[in-house]
Amino acid sequence: MNPLFHFLQRAFLPLLRRMGADAELSLERYGFYPAGGGKLHAKITPSGPLSPLHLPERGGRLQAYAECMFAGLPVHIAERELAVIKQRLGWSGAQLLLREIDRRQGPGNALLVTLEHEQVSEVFVGFGEKGVAAESVAAKVVKAVRAYLVGNAAVGPFLADQLLLPMALAGGGSFTTTDWSPHAATNAEVIQRFLPVSIRHEKLADGVIGVMVIPV
Repeated sequence: MNPLFHFLQRAFLPLLRRMGADAELSLERYGFYPAGGGKLHAKITPSGPLSPLHLPERGGRLQAYAECMFAGLPVHIAERELAVIKQRLGWSGAQLLLREIDRRQGPGNALLVTLEHEQVSEVFVGFGEKGVAAESVAAKVVKAVRAYLVGNAAVGPFLADQLLLPMALAGGGSFTTTDWSPHAATNAEVIQRFLPVSIRHEKLADGVIGVMVIPV
């Protein structure tokens, strides 16, 4: 249940850089569920204090695409997952990417949908599981994508969770999100016990939730 590499690289790290962090990530080996074994490298260069970041909206869409990564499994599994994305989201073939990984890093399968907007990128993922149909895996991803696209919140629930700590370390920040999860609420409570900030959330129009990290 960790954030996967592509989420960190495409969604989380660019926002950290905007706050002043100097960090890079590279992937050495995939670690498909349930065997694991993935390996990544993080290069973090000391920098000055983080700056507050404010994300009231996501901005216009720049690009959207789906990738199906598979290793040591039949290609038809990946093709079926992408077919669901094409049908239910109405995407073109150019937005659907097959990525076969060295079978020695498998067996495993992951379906990723990346949405790039002017202010933020989001990544949604589903993992193939034994006994679970490829169509079911893709349907869950589509459901998460639709929940994000129905409004204009800047970030989804997982990125909302990840942003709380760096914003607290920066001494402030704000964003809008599609959901305030129990995990985010617990995370906020813990952060407030260690750092001099107040973390508040409120429902705005169209179901969007505003989150504010305020110094105290």
